[in-house]
Amino acid sequence: MSIELSAQRQYIQRAINIKYSFSTTTQETLYTAPNGGSDFNFSVIMGIFACDHGNQQTNLDISIVDTDTTEFFLFKNHNISAYGTEELIINSGIILQDGETIKAQVNHANIDIFINIVEYARGD
Repeated sequence: MSIELSAQRQYIQRAINIKYSFSTTTQETLYTAPNGGSDFNFSVIMGIFACDHGNQQTNLDISIVDTDTTEFFLFKNHNISAYGTEELIINSGIILQDGETIKAQVNHANIDIFINIVEYARGD
């Protein structure tokens, strides 16, 4: 899918925030881009924040998985210090197409993640 960026204003937008607090160290799906069934058919990641609320540094993986189940890492073993907060992605404009997912995993269950996303639907 491609979008002519100058046509972006012709799309209806809705902003959402994803909030997730890890209670285990298994990989978790944090968000799935809409597949058009709700009229919204792609999303843009605007920001990702992570906070370590424990007294132990933590490694964080964040990836995007496409509809062919291929995993692309945005961060791999990214270290967040104890009690640290990091703005990992700022106004990135990373586009997620129909059905693509954001996944994350930590090596200690003491991380909160906040993801700011704008979803788009054709405004015909």
